[in-house]
Amino acid sequence: MTSSIQKSKELSRVALVYPYFRTRSATELLFPPLGAASLVSQLHVLGIESKIFDCTFETFEEIQKKISSYHPDIVGIYSMVTLSRNTFQIARMLRTNLPDSLLVAGGPLPTLYPEHYCAAFDVVFRGEVDLSFPRFCHDLLDQKYSRLQLNELPLHKYEGLFIHQDGLRLENPLIHYREKELDAFPLPYRGDFDHSAYQEVWHQLDGTKTTSIITTLGCPFNCDFCSRPIFGNLFRRRNLDAVFEEIEQIRRLGYDSLWIADDNFTLDMRYLQEFCRRIAGQKIQWSCLSRVTGINEEITRLMKESGCRRVYLGLETGNQDTLKMIKKQATLEEGKNAVELFHKAGIEVAAFFIVGYPGETVPAIEDTFQFALELPLDYISFNVPFPLPGSQLFERVNKVDHNKDWNVENETTFVYESEFDPQWLRRRIDETMQAFADKKK
Repeated sequence: MTSSIQKSKELSRVALVYPYFRTRSATELLFPPLGAASLVSQLHVLGIESKIFDCTFETFEEIQKKISSYHPDIVGIYSMVTLSRNTFQIARMLRTNLPDSLLVAGGPLPTLYPEHYCAAFDVVFRGEVDLSFPRFCHDLLDQKYSRLQLNELPLHKYEGLFIHQDGLRLENPLIHYREKELDAFPLPYRGDFDHSAYQEVWHQLDGTKTTSIITTLGCPFNCDFCSRPIFGNLFRRRNLDAVFEEIEQIRRLGYDSLWIADDNFTLDMRYLQEFCRRIAGQKIQWSCLSRVTGINEEITRLMKESGCRRVYLGLETGNQDTLKMIKKQATLEEGKNAVELFHKAGIEVAAFFIVGYPGETVPAIEDTFQFALELPLDYISFNVPFPLPGSQLFERVNKVDHNKDWNVENETTFVYESEFDPQWLRRRIDETMQAFADKKK
């Protein structure tokens, strides 16, 4: 009897896998996977034993041994464009080592193309699944169903569930949680991460101990190059009481700096002002992405006084026609004004630029290089367009090569048929970066 109970406990486990293995590239910025942390919190609420397997500081052999030794009944793997190869490699390993475990795919790419994952995975969960995936796990484990008995569950009630296998076809609609529902969510569970390793990487990089937090979800804009498969276009704010409870959790773990990973942290000025007032004096610095619209001297001063160290702006281009073509819904003047206001306030400013956009001209590209050198910026980066699945850009470009540079961090390699010479672009980017470095000296 004791042996039977022990075996049952061993099988009633859920493993969540983040299949990123550290590359040590110059552009690598490491953060624990918050999506997995949020799901584990919800699983814990339902009393389900679960564990995150973060591959960042592991080798494939190490992670293979650890997951196999855990003997999970359900394994969920997060997947996106640059992690797809790792995702399928781990899935093949698990199917061999743990043939009875139910394999679940989730994340941006499975949300967009769930049918691509059906051969390697039993089920796919699409979109926001903070509530539906844990309920699914609970019901499956509670009834002690195997991966071959899925049709015994009330499958229609799990939002985002997608199944195409063995004659079973199900495509449940996606859901976006309302702010009231978000307010009831538990804090992300960060207990399975190697915090000392993350902190050491950041301390060597810039002297801080930085980790990420998310305060808002969704983006109401429609940029040509952007794909938002998970959070969609519904903009929502987390309750700031929960945000600051999470910040206190982060501080107790030894971090002294925040990366606010929202797409639109500065979109709601009242929310931003209240955040600044509450974080001021807490001796924790922070950085964020920011839009260029709506920025004024008062808000930049408030951000600086509250500990804002750096903002990242997606300026994208120095040519107004290109800006309109990519549907950025901002002007060059607004971008220039935002940079100058942040700079004047004493906040470091980093800017992202895209060059070689389909339909762009060589003079327009040169406008971008000149624009980057004229502004009082602290950091700049140039990328060629990357056609993310689900974006309007992806639908327009020709001959996308899914095997070329989708997993390698290389900022000047086209993964589609482009009208621009990549060698020329690479040379002009290098020359501009050198000119920027000389200017900074």
